[in-house]
Amino acid sequence: MKKTTMLFFLLASIFSASLFAQAKNEVPLSEQPKTITWWHNSSGLAGKAADAMVEEFNNTVGKDKNIRVEAVYQGKASDVLTKLKAIFQSGTNNGLPDLVQLDGSGVLDIRDNDYLISMEKLAKQDRFDLSEILDSARLSVTYKNEMIAMPFNSSTIMLYYNKSAFDEVGIDIPPRTLDELAQAATKLRKTDAKGKVVRYGIANVPTTYELIVWLGHQKGVSYLTDKENGHTGIPTRVLFDENGTMVNFLTKWKQLYATESLENLTSDVNGAFASERVAMMVGSTSNLSTVIKMIGDRFELGVANFPMVDEEATGGVNVGGGALYALDNGSGNQNETWAFVKFATSKEQQLAWHIATGYFPVNEGTYTMDAFQAHLQKNPLFGVAIRQLEQSNPKLQGVWIPSAYQVYYAFQTGILKMLVEDKSPEETSKSLEKEINTYLEDYVRMNQ
Repeated sequence: MKKTTMLFFLLASIFSASLFAQAKNEVPLSEQPKTITWWHNSSGLAGKAADAMVEEFNNTVGKDKNIRVEAVYQGKASDVLTKLKAIFQSGTNNGLPDLVQLDGSGVLDIRDNDYLISMEKLAKQDRFDLSEILDSARLSVTYKNEMIAMPFNSSTIMLYYNKSAFDEVGIDIPPRTLDELAQAATKLRKTDAKGKVVRYGIANVPTTYELIVWLGHQKGVSYLTDKENGHTGIPTRVLFDENGTMVNFLTKWKQLYATESLENLTSDVNGAFASERVAMMVGSTSNLSTVIKMIGDRFELGVANFPMVDEEATGGVNVGGGALYALDNGSGNQNETWAFVKFATSKEQQLAWHIATGYFPVNEGTYTMDAFQAHLQKNPLFGVAIRQLEQSNPKLQGVWIPSAYQVYYAFQTGILKMLVEDKSPEETSKSLEKEINTYLEDYVRMNQ
């Protein structure tokens, strides 16, 4: 009996000591870090760069300010938007992240939402000078004269070309216009002994992505839709038929197709380019790091400004990519969210992000850093898109449009139909105007 009693007291003492030690090591609730949830769509090289950025924040600024960022990959941009819309449609903010990364196709669904917290508002509360952010990048996320998001994974479009193939056929300078592109593509086209094409000059089927620029840089700056491509209100109609920009572009594109050097490729264009099936392609600056890795030592890569429709198309290119949006999920973590956003867009982090991904820095300060200049000297291809953007009109912006994915495929299908069925540019422009206006009218009617 005595042994049993002693054993009981011994176990009780051990248990009490354990509880005491556990209580001593527990951090009081008031001292625990505030967790910021960030939904993002960055994968591959960008995903690794995003994880590295979050880890550095958590170990530095976050540690000092008692903030912890939890990055959650939610799939492609369209997947992120789908999950976000499902919560919006529930009529509650339960389950919303503190921060979300979206591309231009998701802006229409979030810009007027009651749970959106304007980045300009957060910046003003912190007395942050928004002139630190590139004008073109800032305008790319400006709605009714307010910066509603923070540009982050910002990119633009440019021409990629096989410089070795250019040397092979005697082309010294990359094409500046679509006429020059057609001439170069014709020279680059290669067939085997049986007449089968083994190398096309270029591969592309234009979509909203390319047309924002090919239509937009005409006549100084032109817009695909009214309301300045949706940046001052909900678009109600397209403008490209009445202002003639679509017909002008389609005429040039049909002439390119007639050379038989254009491949109507809608997927894996990067792969076709890297394998030398095509000698030119247009693509995002954010693809540069990936394309370099894909090519390896197969051939020498060249990049150049996005070709102009003609000599009078002087507007340049727009800022694409994506941005960070702050949301009110009831946590009250607005200041903590802003702390991470400010860190992510600091000149140092934008340098690291640019080097890792190819997205251009959105912070003006990055461009004056010695490390940035050294990077460009060592990797001159990365400087091409930056110089192109500097020469562009910042008013040329992406399009925020209802039914963005339907519009994307309407352009692609309509242009393919013109080429394959030999329809006229005028007929194609009218047809696209009618189809896309239907999407816009339906949206306006449903949301009145």
